[in-house]
Amino acid sequence: MGKIIKDGFAFMEYVNSGLIRKIDDIPELKNKLITLSELKTHIEMSKYALLLAEHILNVSGIERSAAIEECFTINTKWQDREAKFQDARQVAGMINSLAREEKNLIKAKVLRAMGQVAATPHVKWHALVASEYAIVIINLMYPKNFDKVKEERELQIELMKNV
Repeated sequence: MGKIIKDGFAFMEYVNSGLIRKIDDIPELKNKLITLSELKTHIEMSKYALLLAEHILNVSGIERSAAIEECFTINTKWQDREAKFQDARQVAGMINSLAREEKNLIKAKVLRAMGQVAATPHVKWHALVASEYAIVIINLMYPKNFDKVKEERELQIELMKNV
């Protein structure tokens, strides 16, 4: 399995550190996604995060609010060198505050995913954490349905390949 090391901290340790609790997943596909991500630049990972965000909104049926739109905007502005990563962290913090207040569990996880999309300019591995939240959303929408999990991971892999 690929292990992404950032400042001595492996991505999988980050994901499994309690930020995202145990999820029903397909480890082989998750590992394939991680391995593909290791070959991607920061900009490519930011583009992947935006594609994934669109997909998450479509799958969940959650509407694109002004706060969610800010996540897309800051990521795009950073790619265009019109924003700094500190600006992205600020937007991520704002959306994560909304997620903490949200009572609808699926919407809360969508907001968490959007926070990761906004944070991707700060550290590119946030895009992979957004992928994890997408799986959490699938788990919530389709409990114990590994066909849906497989479909989601395969879609993520295709999105990653195409950036």
